[in-house]
Amino acid sequence: MNWDDTRIFLALCREQTLRGAARALGVDQATVGRRLASLEHALGATLFLRTSRGYSLTRPLAKWRWPQR
Repeated sequence: MNWDDTRIFLALCREQTLRGAARALGVDQATVGRRLASLEHALGATLFLRTSRGYSLTRPLAKWRWPQR
Protein backbone atom coordinates (compact mmCIF):
# COMPACT_ATOMS: atom_id res chain seq x y z
CA MET A 1 0.00 0.00 0.00
CA ASN A 2 1.26 3.48 -0.80
CA TRP A 3 0.04 7.06 -0.43
CA ASP A 4 -1.56 7.05 -3.89
CA ASP A 5 -3.69 4.10 -2.81
CA THR A 6 -4.75 6.04 0.28
CA ARG A 7 -5.68 9.07 -1.81
CA ILE A 8 -7.73 6.90 -4.16
CA PHE A 9 -9.47 5.17 -1.25
CA LEU A 10 -10.40 8.49 0.36
CA ALA A 11 -11.54 10.04 -2.94
CA LEU A 12 -13.76 7.04 -3.62
CA CYS A 13 -15.21 7.30 -0.10
CA ARG A 14 -16.11 10.95 -0.79
CA GLU A 15 -17.23 10.74 -4.40
CA GLN A 16 -18.75 7.22 -4.38
CA THR A 17 -18.09 6.71 -8.11
CA LEU A 18 -14.96 5.86 -10.08
CA ARG A 19 -15.65 8.80 -12.38
CA GLY A 20 -16.01 11.26 -9.49
CA ALA A 21 -12.90 9.98 -7.73
CA ALA A 22 -10.91 10.14 -10.97
CA ARG A 23 -12.09 13.69 -11.65
CA ALA A 24 -11.24 14.78 -8.09
CA LEU A 25 -7.73 13.32 -8.38
CA GLY A 26 -7.08 14.35 -11.97
CA VAL A 27 -6.46 10.80 -13.16
CA ASP A 28 -8.17 8.38 -15.54
CA GLN A 29 -11.16 6.38 -14.34
CA ALA A 30 -9.40 3.12 -15.28
CA THR A 31 -6.48 4.10 -13.05
CA VAL A 32 -8.78 4.44 -10.05
CA GLY A 33 -10.32 1.04 -10.78
CA ARG A 34 -6.93 -0.66 -11.17
CA ARG A 35 -5.50 0.92 -8.03
CA LEU A 36 -8.58 -0.05 -6.02
CA ALA A 37 -8.34 -3.66 -7.23
CA SER A 38 -4.64 -3.69 -6.35
CA LEU A 39 -5.30 -2.26 -2.88
CA GLU A 40 -8.07 -4.76 -2.14
CA HIS A 41 -5.83 -7.60 -3.33
CA ALA A 42 -2.91 -6.40 -1.16
CA LEU A 43 -5.16 -6.14 1.90
CA GLY A 44 -7.01 -9.36 1.15
CA ALA A 45 -10.33 -7.61 1.74
CA THR A 46 -13.20 -6.07 -0.16
CA LEU A 47 -13.37 -2.39 0.77
CA PHE A 48 -16.38 -1.28 -1.26
CA LEU A 49 -19.71 -2.69 -2.31
CA ARG A 50 -20.23 -2.09 -6.00
CA THR A 51 -23.74 -1.28 -7.18
CA SER A 52 -25.31 0.28 -10.24
CA ARG A 53 -25.46 3.56 -8.27
CA GLY A 54 -21.79 3.59 -7.32
CA TYR A 55 -19.54 2.48 -4.51
CA SER A 56 -20.20 2.32 -0.78
CA LEU A 57 -18.03 1.12 2.06
CA THR A 58 -18.47 -2.44 3.25
CA ARG A 59 -20.32 -2.78 6.53
CA PRO A 60 -17.22 -3.11 8.79
CA LEU A 61 -15.67 0.03 7.30
CA ALA A 62 -18.95 1.96 7.33
CA LYS A 63 -19.08 1.59 11.13
CA TRP A 64 -15.80 3.48 11.61
CA ARG A 65 -15.90 7.13 12.58
CA TRP A 66 -14.35 8.85 9.57
CA PRO A 67 -13.07 12.41 9.98
CA GLN A 68 -15.32 15.01 8.40
CA ARG A 69 -13.95 17.14 5.63
